[in-house]
Amino acid sequence: MMRPPWYLIVLAIIMVGCAKSKPEVAPSPPVPPRPSPVKEEPPSPPPKLSPQVGRDEENQLKQDAEAKIKGAERIFEQLDKKALAADQQEILSTIRSFLSKAKQALSTKDFVRALNLADKAHFLAEDLSGTVK
Repeated sequence: MMRPPWYLIVLAIIMVGCAKSKPEVAPSPPVPPRPSPVKEEPPSPPPKLSPQVGRDEENQLKQDAEAKIKGAERIFEQLDKKALAADQQEILSTIRSFLSKAKQALSTKDFVRALNLADKAHFLAEDLSGTVK
């Protein structure tokens, strides 16, 4: 029995279609190059943003800041630190921080900032002193 020629063609197509082909593998993405280590330099101090004041006003600000710092320190020293509650100890720590930053601002001739910080320290010291007595 003779089969028609198209039968052989269909059979060949079926055989090829049924054959397993190699699965396509997606190429792996390229590995990015590692960045070379960068030496980080310490940040430079921020620029002073204090307003410009004249020499007379600058001297007055300096004197006022020094007076407020001395006043806050006097009140600070008179406090019975052992008798303070936990929240009052936090206020005491804040006063210390303000005083330290005010002195630092004085040393960098940032008198406006020094007075601002000294005022805050003095206010907190007076307030704390009033609650302890």
